[in-house]
Amino acid sequence: MSAQSHVPQARRRLLGAGLVLAGLVGPPQASLAQQPTPQTLLSQESIGWQSDVEGMRHFSGLRCPDQVGRFYRTKVLASDGDRMAACIYSGDGGMSAILRQHLSGTGEKVARHYLENFQAAGFERVALSGPASTGISFKTRDWTSPVLCETLWYFAGQKADYTLWLSYGLPVQEAEVGPALDAFVRLLNQMG
Repeated sequence: MSAQSHVPQARRRLLGAGLVLAGLVGPPQASLAQQPTPQTLLSQESIGWQSDVEGMRHFSGLRCPDQVGRFYRTKVLASDGDRMAACIYSGDGGMSAILRQHLSGTGEKVARHYLENFQAAGFERVALSGPASTGISFKTRDWTSPVLCETLWYFAGQKADYTLWLSYGLPVQEAEVGPALDAFVRLLNQMG
């Protein structure tokens, strides 16, 4: 197949990823990287977030530190139909993470929904080794180097379920997946 015949399929996949990720990320909120304004603080408070020592805490109990491992929090998100709260983190080299809190007992359903949506968008599910092997992984951009991969893990907590979505480039960031996953799991273990 020629490179030209890959372009339309690549654009469809990119559009599909955008639609799928729009569901994961939710509506845009005030960026924490900006200087806080009364409107920004009011917005964060109105969606259930309060400043905490070195982070933010949602009324649901989710705590999002400013830094988790080598990731820095860039946004907090409000509740929606399937999440109680969420935080977006950025890491080295364009890695991204979204930590989401869900109602207790719904994490597996959320992960299944993720799997179905990515398959429906035409992404290739991949079986990876190491820490990524315990999650649900897809190649979402295989026409560039590095290949973009996205993995979702779900966790059952005592009072809530959680999902962690991680986007990274293969093979260059493969060694960073384990430390990233470990850092977020340590955070979840602290919350109980």
